[in-house]
Amino acid sequence: MIDLKNFLGMNIKFDEQECKLVFAQDPSQRVPAVRTIAEMQDVLADKSVSSPKELYFMYRDVYCARDNEAIRKNRMRFDVTVIKSGMLGGEFMKTAGHYHPGSYPELYEVVYGEALCLQQRADKGDPKKIREVIAVKAKQGQKIICLPNFGHILINASDKPLITSNWVSSEFSSEYELYKKGQGAAYYAFGDKGKISWRKNSFYTELPEIKFLTPSDNIKEFGLSTGAPMYSLVNGGLGRIDFLNHPEKYKYDHAFKK
Repeated sequence: MIDLKNFLGMNIKFDEQECKLVFAQDPSQRVPAVRTIAEMQDVLADKSVSSPKELYFMYRDVYCARDNEAIRKNRMRFDVTVIKSGMLGGEFMKTAGHYHPGSYPELYEVVYGEALCLQQRADKGDPKKIREVIAVKAKQGQKIICLPNFGHILINASDKPLITSNWVSSEFSSEYELYKKGQGAAYYAFGDKGKISWRKNSFYTELPEIKFLTPSDNIKEFGLSTGAPMYSLVNGGLGRIDFLNHPEKYKYDHAFKK
């Protein structure tokens, strides 16, 4: 068992052999939503891939009992996702990808492993035209801001599982349809042993080159720093990430290193 408390901020362990979270009495056990290979067929570069059967596990609305009221009051939700290592044909393991309605952003933290977050901003009039693509590489303890108006996927290009947590507004539901119609993200991440070869998705008629970014280690205006579990914001600090509900009020210049 791997104890995640120092990086997750709550009493949860990870059973690496079973690839599942083990909860203490508080937070109580959550049953994850499971993303299967059958549900991912539309977004894979190779539609013939049929294994593994289960790709990742989404533990939604995770909280300690004492924090429930504060989270609801601030109209937020805290999730934990476990993504297996391995390949999907020639692609690295990844999530399905989604957009948010309006301009809602999202805030991720790498709890275990290493993550690549591929974000894309589509033309408002034509989703086949992508105006901007960024790839954010993050290690354990780092935070990734998924910017307003960007869709995103998570990629696990390492040889061990990836665990992320995220804060997100509770005021909307994610939209997966554009990624399905687009047969995946703007780029596919092919490779071996962590070495990535980015291949353009031919569905898109306009596609810029990828901008590669690194998360800032200290985003003071949002109360975020590398190594400090962001779940601890429930202790009077959720107002610092009000941008999740009111993105138009904030700037995101310091989200990534220059």
